[in-house]
Amino acid sequence: MSNPFPFSSGAVLTAAQLNNIGAWQTWTPTVSWTGTTSNAKYAEVNGLVFAKMKFELTATPSGDLTISQPVVEEAGESVTGTINGGYVYDTTDDESYAVAGFMSGTNIKFQTSDRDPQDTVSATHPFTWASGDQIRFLVIYQAD
Repeated sequence: MSNPFPFSSGAVLTAAQLNNIGAWQTWTPTVSWTGTTSNAKYAEVNGLVFAKMKFELTATPSGDLTISQPVVEEAGESVTGTINGGYVYDTTDDESYAVAGFMSGTNIKFQTSDRDPQDTVSATHPFTWASGDQIRFLVIYQAD
């Protein structure tokens, strides 16, 4: 469904419009690593985008992890971060690490937040990624 905002002054809202405010929509992101995306959904409420996703690798990756945004972030947004939470899971060591998402162009990237050094999530950070490893997150940001 397209965003029902903005409503015009004096308009009468229907039950359908009210019920669809913030309805979750399926999202098929472009991911720089090979894997399986599940539960990728987003909702937009008056310019705020809520996006959540689970991703599991099916091959050994290379480079930084990038995920396309479901809705383009506000142009010139001065805040580099978003309100978010997520974690990466290493199946080899059975360990999870907290990550924070940030916007990079029209992509979402991640930085470790509980592991030294705090750096961008890449094929070798915060661990050497392999098939079966996962990332899960929720990000909130302002749409363009």
